[in-house]
Amino acid sequence: MFRYQDYKRYVNERIESLPKQGHGEYRRMALALRVSTTLMSQVFRGEKHLSLEMAADLCDHLHLEENEAQYFLLLVEFQKSGSANLKEKFRRRIADERKRALSLEKKLDLNDRQELSDEDKAVYYSSWMYAGIRNLCALHQYRGATDLAERLGLPVFQTEKILEFLISRQLVVREGEFLAFGSTWTLVPAKSLLVVKHHQNWRIQAFQKMVFADERNLFFTGPMNMSAEVAQKIREELPEFIRRITQLVAPSEAEVVRCLNIDFFEY
Repeated sequence: MFRYQDYKRYVNERIESLPKQGHGEYRRMALALRVSTTLMSQVFRGEKHLSLEMAADLCDHLHLEENEAQYFLLLVEFQKSGSANLKEKFRRRIADERKRALSLEKKLDLNDRQELSDEDKAVYYSSWMYAGIRNLCALHQYRGATDLAERLGLPVFQTEKILEFLISRQLVVREGEFLAFGSTWTLVPAKSLLVVKHHQNWRIQAFQKMVFADERNLFFTGPMNMSAEVAQKIREELPEFIRRITQLVAPSEAEVVRCLNIDFFEY
């Protein structure tokens, strides 16, 4: 968000990143702002600008955090400003806000973490055990491979091999006598075969857990019929649902481990 200096570009690129390039999102934005789709097109594909009232409503629709919303409103004011003097004053404020936000990112070490190589990603996504063991280490309760193997019901020798890999790539680190979550991160494109393997690995785990009664778990399978419009609406809302969950999970303290699988498909 804070890397943008043009609010229209931010909105347009955010929509284009959605499934099916955000088909129907401008219409939903127009409904949220209580304006016509024509006006939305004139703003984000033309020369018109949002009013500050409309911009505030759009921030709510996009679920922006408070600091993000303030920055978004500042971008709107900057692009609406009529004089060179006013525009320059807004430009300086934008620069200050961007510097402050990026400085915070640096304090959180978000830019200093190392990403896995492609070769290491192939190993990491080859089995659910790599991510499973890594997430258990975030609980700060396990001292070594023996503890982890007992928790997961895995052979100790296999757990030791996986743990050695995770530690060597700083996916897992030692903090005192306990293992902990490392700073290395991994991300692969949605269409990558590694992501397919990742999905398959955890679906298999879900299948195996279904046979055990456990009130902590929930499995739902619901073949259903619906209108094409409702099906499209559900498909478009699921990524936002996942985003909200991610925002809750990321800052929370590691106390338990869970796996969320969502399947929604035509058959």
